[in-house]
Amino acid sequence: MKRGKMLLVALGVVVAAIDLLPLALILKQAFTPDKESFAWPPTWLPHQLTLENFRGLQSAIRLDQGLSLSVFVALLTVASSLAIALPAAWVAARHPRLDRPLDASMILTRLFPSIALAVPLAALFVHLRLYNNPAGLGLWLAHTLLGIPFAFLILRNGFRSVPLELEEAARLDGAGALGTFWRITLPLVGPSLAAAGILVFLVSWDEFAYALLLQVTNRSLPPLLYYLAAFGYPGMASAVAAIMLVPALCIILVLEPALRSGALSGSGR
Repeated sequence: MKRGKMLLVALGVVVAAIDLLPLALILKQAFTPDKESFAWPPTWLPHQLTLENFRGLQSAIRLDQGLSLSVFVALLTVASSLAIALPAAWVAARHPRLDRPLDASMILTRLFPSIALAVPLAALFVHLRLYNNPAGLGLWLAHTLLGIPFAFLILRNGFRSVPLELEEAARLDGAGALGTFWRITLPLVGPSLAAAGILVFLVSWDEFAYALLLQVTNRSLPPLLYYLAAFGYPGMASAVAAIMLVPALCIILVLEPALRSGALSGSGR
C-alpha cells in the first residue's frame, strides 16, 4: 500500500513538472535578455535578470490598447454567452425531449475549425461594419459563438443537480415559473454560473484565430504575442505571455479553496 502511494506521488510530481516546465520557460525568457533565449546549448536557469522586455513592449506594440481590448471583449463574451446559454441549459435540463437536439447543436458548433469560420465571418462583418472594429464588436460576436457551448454544458449539469421538488414546492406556495427560477433555481446554480463565466472568459482571453483574422490593426493580446514571436523577439513575446497568465493565475488562487471543496461542481447539495 505504501509503495502504491509512493508511486502515485512520484507520478504526480512528474506530471506537475511537465505542466510547469512551459510556465518556467516563459517566465525565464520574459525576465532575461534575448541572448539567453538564443543561447546554445540552452540555459535552463537565468544568468541575468532584466525588465527590458517589459519596458520595450510599449514601443514595439500597442500594449495598452491590446490589453484593454482583450479585457473588454472577454467580459462582453461572458455576459452574452451566459445570457444565451442560461435559458437553453434550463430547458435542456428540465425537458429531456429537447436536451438531445440542443446538445447536438452545441457539439456541431464546435466541429468546425475557427480558422475556417473566420473567413465567411470576416466577409459578413465587412458589410456590417464590424470588421476590425475598434471596440472589437465583431470579435465579441465570434467569441460568443465559442463561449455558448462551454457555458451550456456547465449550466445544464448545474440545473440537473437542482431537485425538482424544490421548484414544485415553490409553485405550490404560489410562485410563478419566472419567480421560481429567479428565487429558487438560479441561486442554487450560482457556483455553476461562476464556473461557466470563468471558463468563457479564459476561452475568449486566449483565443487566437478569430482575433488574428477579424482584427487587422486593432489587435488583442494573442495576435500581438504571435507577431513578436514571429519576428524574432522571444523575450517580449514571453513578456506578453506572462501578462496573459495573470488572470488565469489569479482565478486559480482565488478559487482554489472552492475547487478543492467541490463547491463549483453543482448546486452544493
